[in-house]
Amino acid sequence: MGRNIRVKYLLALGAGILGTLAFSPFNLWWASLISLALWMWLTIKNPGFLIGWIYGLGFFGSGVSWVSVSMTEHGGASIPLAFAMTSIFASVLAIFPGLASLGYASWSKRWSTALGQACLLTACWVTMEAFRSWFLTGFPWLLFGYTALDTPFEGYLSWVGVFGTSALIALASGGLLTCVIQRQATPLLVPIVILLAGSALDAQFEPSDDSKKATKIALWQPVIRQSEKWKPEFRSQIVNRHVTRGLPNDVAIIIWPETALPMTESQVNLTLPDLDLLLQSNEQTLITGVLGQTQGRYTNRLITLGIGRGSYDKTRLVPFGEYVPLESLLRGLIAFFDLPMSAIIAGPERDLLTHGSLRFAPLICYEIAYTGQTRELAADANVILTVSNDTWFGDSLGPDQHLQIAQIRARELGKPVVRATNDGLTAFINARGQIEKVLPRFEPALLTHTVIPAHTVTPYSQAGEAPLIILLILILTLTRRNEASMPK
Repeated sequence: MGRNIRVKYLLALGAGILGTLAFSPFNLWWASLISLALWMWLTIKNPGFLIGWIYGLGFFGSGVSWVSVSMTEHGGASIPLAFAMTSIFASVLAIFPGLASLGYASWSKRWSTALGQACLLTACWVTMEAFRSWFLTGFPWLLFGYTALDTPFEGYLSWVGVFGTSALIALASGGLLTCVIQRQATPLLVPIVILLAGSALDAQFEPSDDSKKATKIALWQPVIRQSEKWKPEFRSQIVNRHVTRGLPNDVAIIIWPETALPMTESQVNLTLPDLDLLLQSNEQTLITGVLGQTQGRYTNRLITLGIGRGSYDKTRLVPFGEYVPLESLLRGLIAFFDLPMSAIIAGPERDLLTHGSLRFAPLICYEIAYTGQTRELAADANVILTVSNDTWFGDSLGPDQHLQIAQIRARELGKPVVRATNDGLTAFINARGQIEKVLPRFEPALLTHTVIPAHTVTPYSQAGEAPLIILLILILTLTRRNEASMPK
């Protein structure tokens, strides 16, 4: 291997790592433009799978390194084993940028101009983002569109969603790269137009708030240790903490996080026989996570007590966290594959959760990362609810990235998001995607806020990914080389 190609591989690795800085908690949004421009340039110079795979190794190796925390702190894995398993995970995810680079190598002759190549690379990148978000239940994490908040790209979220925004970020990167390659200023018009149009769209965005239905809500962040949560000897202590500290009487709705009560739904009435009556007498609703039961198996469920109505079962399950792929082979191999919550199935309950005129679109844990599922559930809702237990990932990048995703869902659909977690980051997010209140990590507390529901119908909520598909077809059609002029 020549020195020149080794330098390019190192540059690809560094460019991938740079891309992570665009996401929360760093929020260096310009890093996404430079990272993607470097990936495009390296792919043009060395077309093929390997250059994209190495870029992806840096991108995912740094961006999802937080998965190792659950293995070491909760799964009993040694640091070398956790490092090896995280590396394998990042290597698999890196296949998708590798395929994007391979796609360019296969079709680049039909897009021979520098701008055409940038458009082709944009299409390849976004196609692989979407494919990664769907394949084998999907992993819709670290999509570049998530970096758009508080940037000129934010205005596009309510029009073309996170994937369309990723495409426009990539297209702006391509315009910058074309300017450098051709040493001409004309290609700068591409990012300039994209940035100006995004700012204009953002300025005209106005959620359809319904201030007459403003409701006071309390989110309870209990900070229960994962090592204690599922042990029977700690159950009464956990329940007592919820009841004594997590039931304020001056709010209409109280929300506890994912599986806040470490018991089945049928056990709740036995353990807390007077809770439902107390809530009804106060005209309150409690929404809490519990274990549901169906077909002799457990589900990850949200239920309502008091005057509220509805229940919801999680459908997007976390591999190894809630179920074990190849269970017969992996069970018992290491403690990580025998975690207490790793025998969950998708359940049948699909209700909106209601309290009077408030209609919550419920999402559990990383379901909030699935833009299509959120869009479908939120169509008849005026508030989006997400509950989670990010305790698995400790003091890492994961919870910050998770909160950022929830902000994007609010901005895409123009509806507020309330987010209740076990140990942070519990937050109220308005219909513009801005955090109005947030609790710090690892601090047991109640967070109270008056939420204004919204019945916004954004272009993205109506059209979904159709504008993105039209955009990709348009830019590829306009920049494709005429086959009649191609050498035979």
